[in-house]
Amino acid sequence: MQKQLTISPIFFIIAALSVWLLKHISCEITTTTKSNGIILNKRLLHDPGECVGNLTRRNHPSADPLGCYILNSSFHIDTLDGLSNLNFSDPYKDQDGNLMDPGLCIIHCADYLFKFAALTNGNKCRCGNNTGLDAYTKLTDESSINKTCNLKCVGNSSYICGGKDGYTVYDALTSISSYSAPTIDINKKLEIIHNLNKNVRYKGCYKDSPYCNQRFLNGTSEEVSSMTIESCLTYCWQKNYTYMGLEIGSQCFCDNDYDNLTRLSVEECSFSCEGNNSEICGGPLAISIYNASNYEEA
Repeated sequence: MQKQLTISPIFFIIAALSVWLLKHISCEITTTTKSNGIILNKRLLHDPGECVGNLTRRNHPSADPLGCYILNSSFHIDTLDGLSNLNFSDPYKDQDGNLMDPGLCIIHCADYLFKFAALTNGNKCRCGNNTGLDAYTKLTDESSINKTCNLKCVGNSSYICGGKDGYTVYDALTSISSYSAPTIDINKKLEIIHNLNKNVRYKGCYKDSPYCNQRFLNGTSEEVSSMTIESCLTYCWQKNYTYMGLEIGSQCFCDNDYDNLTRLSVEECSFSCEGNNSEICGGPLAISIYNASNYEEA
């Protein structure tokens, strides 16, 4: 005769308590600190419901897209190739993977002084100069447009970001009224980006987190429209922090250590500083790190 298995009520109490703990108790990852302040595994506190959300600034187009475009098969070259001509990722996908929307693509292209910003597949961005649409045909039939440019942007479902074979195209230099493209030319901008490593204080471009209790630098921060490298260095040094970081052109973060495992390519930190467009101030959830110690003596 088979023996019937009985489960003690205590088991259910313990199981319920375990589930409650997982939901309501903060999860902490311990850290290993190096002597120079750089850490391999930074402490991450996850407090449910507290400050969870996207903390990078979102920009919205002030003008409608130019239309829905498809590649003309009669052309032997793809003219929306601006980023590849700079030896950057083409198409561009933000390193977070969930941010792409018209505002992000437009500013990414405009920050490199391109004329056109084109979104495709819901999450990809391409850029083109004045001849960027030469190899493309604008769709005019509403039915074709709805079938071709029909994917919502992963970063904001209120917008369409092209389709599998279609491109939602914006004028990158005029579609965001609050944004001003750099006044320097593209060669000067690239020179600035590639010479960043010559600054002895510069530590690199790193991936940031969209959660406020898991930011790359968590000491203190400020956001000002006149942001420069020097003003952020001064801000963090005066508050006795060792490191400072710049993000999305106007944000400054401070801390005494940082995680060096998430370094990004230079193209991710491409935003010109809003207070000095001859300087680079990070990017969307991409932070330019500098050593702020003894800054007054520099």
